[in-house]
Amino acid sequence: MVPVSMPRYTSFKRKQNGSISYFWTCPTAFRKAGAPYTSATLGHDLSQKELNEAAAVWNERLDEWRKERNPFQEPDLTRYGTVEWLVNAYLKHDSFLERVAEFSRPDYRRVLDRVCDMKIKAGATGPLFRFGDAKINQIGVSTAEKLYHAFHGEGAARTSEKVITYCKAMWKRMQPHHPDLFRKDTPNPWEGVTVKKREKAVKGHVDRETVYEFAKGAIKEGRGELAAAAVLAFEWLMRPSSIGAGYAAWSGYRGPSDPDKIQIKHRKNGESASHPLEFTEEDGTTVMLYQDAEEVLGQTPRYGTSIVCKKNGQLFGDGTYLAHEVREMGDKLGIEGFSLDKCRHGGMTELEEMGLTEGQGRVLSKHKTAKAYRGYAKETEKRVLEATKKRMGATSGKAVEEQSENAISEMAKDVFQKSAIAKSDRKG
Repeated sequence: MVPVSMPRYTSFKRKQNGSISYFWTCPTAFRKAGAPYTSATLGHDLSQKELNEAAAVWNERLDEWRKERNPFQEPDLTRYGTVEWLVNAYLKHDSFLERVAEFSRPDYRRVLDRVCDMKIKAGATGPLFRFGDAKINQIGVSTAEKLYHAFHGEGAARTSEKVITYCKAMWKRMQPHHPDLFRKDTPNPWEGVTVKKREKAVKGHVDRETVYEFAKGAIKEGRGELAAAAVLAFEWLMRPSSIGAGYAAWSGYRGPSDPDKIQIKHRKNGESASHPLEFTEEDGTTVMLYQDAEEVLGQTPRYGTSIVCKKNGQLFGDGTYLAHEVREMGDKLGIEGFSLDKCRHGGMTELEEMGLTEGQGRVLSKHKTAKAYRGYAKETEKRVLEATKKRMGATSGKAVEEQSENAISEMAKDVFQKSAIAKSDRKG
């Protein structure tokens, strides 16, 4: 018997070692009605408070989705002109819905709700007030800075950065629609907030050999779907969230319309990618481009329409369940610290190690901006060595020898040309 009371839509599973894992699962009726949520792992051996807080995040998201799809719900105009009113209006406005992917919207709601509930001082020594209750035209740079420092002071450095990013975008996009509600002297106070620099953790990566060591081991353990997940992340640079949500379907792998390609989709930015699996030489020979990967897919069980799904055909979903399963399998196989994130970062690093241009890399990874692309490849020893060899013109011993021969040949040509010019001058 579980020693805590279970919140809505939660369940638990006791492992052989006695630990208890908690899960949240969206009811089938809501999923069939179009709810964007499936299931999530809430954590392991949680206290009652920790379980309540973890479940509340997903229950609130589901409740918000149910409210949004109710066509008879009237907008709340009683607090017109406040920050909280602006948040609610923005999250339903086309300027938000057309620019922010569905997958990212719950995070905006979560952060902006925390913004509204945060309490800060009015002036230097004034009483505390709830930020969401303030009028939009009362928010200047100093007030925006107070809110930022309130979040940063709680140790939430990443969240404090999101606060500035999300609020800045909200002010910018909603000001043209409600110009009378915003300050004339400071149309967007968030642009005046200086964000503190922080030491960002560098994610690790794994190489090709490690990925296929994991894949072979997972197949032997009867978990071909985990092997396929690792290969999709490394070879075709899919995000773990896209894999778990079913954005690589069997119908897209050597399908009737493209029998020589695999079609996948990147959920975060909505980009589709068509990767060729083979090409034909001039002599008619077919060259397989992803032979190792296709061997893994050939041993992956088809539990459902998605290449990676559970044995019952359901998707792993938005939570960390798939990532957790991959990490556990890596530990079981003795591959310490193995993860889907590291697989994807390893694939991105390989693009750079092989000397692809930034444009070629972005064609494969489907990053929309160069800035987003550049952060993935790691500065490995191989990349540094290859860059140094190219700089010094010494890509290999044979190349150095060829360069010397070419230099001698060029010198001989130069001497011959000068001699011919001199003879011509004498004849003249």
